[in-house]
Amino acid sequence: MLEVCPGLFLWGAAAVAEPDLLREAGITAVLTVDSEEPDFKTGAGVDGLRSLFVPALDRPETNLLSHLDRCVAFIEQALAEGRAVLVWGSLQM
Repeated sequence: MLEVCPGLFLWGAAAVAEPDLLREAGITAVLTVDSEEPDFKTGAGVDGLRSLFVPALDRPETNLLSHLDRCVAFIEQALAEGRAVLVWGSLQM
């Protein structure tokens, strides 16, 4: 798992499949950018887990900028609340 700045992590599907990894990093907010909503349930194995799902295909023509404001707001709010945030997608890293 890569911490790109204090409290903000990037990784792939392995991180959300392993609640222990989330707990060890103190992650309580997860932003998923993928074509399908993840199977994990909010709070599965991590107390107070908050999540945001952004439906987006991993293709060059996908307009990720249309989701940027919502994603930034989610991350900023989580960090302001003292949460650590994981941003991930199925093909990331």
